[in-house]
Amino acid sequence: MPDPEPSKETQAERSSWAIAMSVGWELLAFALLGFGAGYWIDERWKSSPWGVLVGTLFGIGGSLYRLVRVISRLEDGGPGRR
Repeated sequence: MPDPEPSKETQAERSSWAIAMSVGWELLAFALLGFGAGYWIDERWKSSPWGVLVGTLFGIGGSLYRLVRVISRLEDGGPGRR
């Protein structure tokens, strides 16, 4: 016997969780990518700790920019709108 289709409220809740999880992973990924690039720069040009600091700040800044874009898209009418 097949399961009944989930209600619209359940689908909306799952969609909200999916968006929150993806934004969280993006925040982490951008910060780690910036840290990694900064670490590589420090190792290559012996500029410790400036490469890590600047790289991490750029990563966090990029992730916050991405967060604002996602939130503004949701306020404009949902994930399908651009």
